Amino acid sequence: RIGRLKVIFRLPTKLYGSWTAPSTWPSEPLPYVEWFDKLKTAPEPHHGMYLVTNSVPLADGHSPGAIIKLSSIRQSCHLIPDFSNGVLAEWTTDTVLDKCKRFYLNNFSSKYSYQTIWWTFFFYLTLIRDMLI
Repeated sequence: RIGRLKVIFRLPTKLYGSWTAPSTWPSEPLPYVEWFDKLKTAPEPHHGMYLVTNSVPLADGHSPGAIIKLSSIRQSCHLIPDFSNGVLAEWTTDTVLDKCKRFYLNNFSSKYSYQTIWWTFFFYLTLIRDMLI
């Protein structure tokens, strides 16, 4: 699943200066991620990249997100804005992830991303095919 990393934080070890934090609190850094919609089962046919869209905001207006384990982040990814309607003037390197609603997952940005995206896709297709046989 693709998410946008918003912040990495650590829970405090002391509360109100003197109380010890609960022992069940994780000690490692925690990332907060806002989720994009889940990918379709197949890439776009004309260029072989997956379409990535922003999730529908929740009732309170916020994007769906979660605090996850840092170790669950697999890799960074390169998102290419959908230029089919042109480039909007308000898009800058600082605002494009907020202003653009559709992106393409660039599986050609590195050998590693190509292998992980395509091999994962191929693995699931093979798994589904084997289940149907």
